[in-house]
Amino acid sequence: MDNSVSDQLYFKIYLNLQRIFRCLNIGRVFQGESLPITITQMRALSLFNEQTVVNITDISRSLGMSLQSATNLIRRLELLGYLERSKNKKDKRVSEVRLTSKGKKRLGFFRKGELSTIQRLLDGLDPFEGKVLNEALTNASLLFEKAIIESGQEHDSLNTSE
Repeated sequence: MDNSVSDQLYFKIYLNLQRIFRCLNIGRVFQGESLPITITQMRALSLFNEQTVVNITDISRSLGMSLQSATNLIRRLELLGYLERSKNKKDKRVSEVRLTSKGKKRLGFFRKGELSTIQRLLDGLDPFEGKVLNEALTNASLLFEKAIIESGQEHDSLNTSE
């Protein structure tokens, strides 16, 4: 594939991903209910969807913010009772962050809202279309993860616990 064709393909993929994220963000309003925490705080909590322990450095990388901003974000979430921090037993310089039971409840509320949004957005699909969409998204996520691993950024982007 020549450069202009591949550039067009990459741009189309980018636009489609933006459209998907925009649709999902619109649904985060939760039918008029306001969240008791900010979207950035919710994004930090959502890092615990796949990990039980996350360190502050990985939080800053995942959210695209400075280490100091991530530390402040975690401090605010600790004060709200959603997170707790402890030192890594092997390396005392590393702070490990975990959800508290209150944080697990808040994340569960958020996850329920997200799933409800996806359900509302995809309600009109027949089972075959849903299966095809799920397989395409699974393949896309595996492709992106493979690209990250091959680029040498695996630790920075995929491994959120040390």
